[in-house]
Amino acid sequence: MHDLQPFPAGMNAATVQEGTPTLSVVVPTRNRAEHALGCVRTILHGDGFDELIVVDQSDGADTEAALATLADPRLRCLRSGLRGATNARNAGIEASKGEVIAFTDDDCRVAPDWSANIARVFAGDPDAAVVCGRVVVPAEMQREGFAIAFEPEVREWQGRFPRPGHDWGITANFAVRRAAFARVGTFDALLGPGAPLVCGEEPDFLFRVLKAGLKVVNAREVLVEHLGVRAHGLESSKLFRIYAAGTSAALFKHVRLGDIDAIGLYLRHLGGCARLIFTNLVHLHRPLGVGYTLAFLSGAVASLKYRIDRQRRLYLP
Repeated sequence: MHDLQPFPAGMNAATVQEGTPTLSVVVPTRNRAEHALGCVRTILHGDGFDELIVVDQSDGADTEAALATLADPRLRCLRSGLRGATNARNAGIEASKGEVIAFTDDDCRVAPDWSANIARVFAGDPDAAVVCGRVVVPAEMQREGFAIAFEPEVREWQGRFPRPGHDWGITANFAVRRAAFARVGTFDALLGPGAPLVCGEEPDFLFRVLKAGLKVVNAREVLVEHLGVRAHGLESSKLFRIYAAGTSAALFKHVRLGDIDAIGLYLRHLGGCARLIFTNLVHLHRPLGVGYTLAFLSGAVASLKYRIDRQRRLYLP
């Protein structure tokens, strides 16, 4: 793990000790017992949280049996017949008790101070509704292929939106006040891995949070490692296209609702696609970015298959 300062600028132990919120951790998993066990071990190695709920959507009992070997009263395995990581996270929210719910994925490994740092950020900033932590891919894994990472750029976002493709946190390292879920709703079940619209749950949720005027904090001191590597070439290209389609479906939902901010973000993203293709053409670079652009446009087409709950801003199955 990378060495980071235990407290960001202006924050110290005295600041965060008072009013530290109760913290629940939720990890979705399906048919990856070894990954789930490795992830859970790193979470249990830390402190600063009250309960860890693993939402298991596996076909068999291997994951449940593996987790049963860990004798820790904070750990609970919740079996779910639903499919999709977003459904699992929503089930974890409903089953949890904490004032803050933190999320990571089974193919991630958290830093020893991960949960404690999440609690510190929320304790030190009562206005923080969401904390997006840093996600790094170990150097040795980068040689094997590509995995999604997140390097925070701007510490706080409120009343404005990051540029498309920049500074939007990911659920591999994500924490939310329960009050924020009560305000804007939970994750959209039709977005995300295993859902019909394959991806985009993070930009959709963060857009709703920022649209409501709430604050998002991008915290570099909250750190996880992501091991979910896709091989260079066809596998990683497919992953890029999935993210393009999902991001488009997430934004286009709000475009369909006539949201001016969403329209602006969507057009800026399309403009970025056009610039990418032009630049690659000029410099004779391949791939040109046409596949990514077509995937992005396909997300809008896929969006049209589903109705929208206008009040909650959620897709209807």
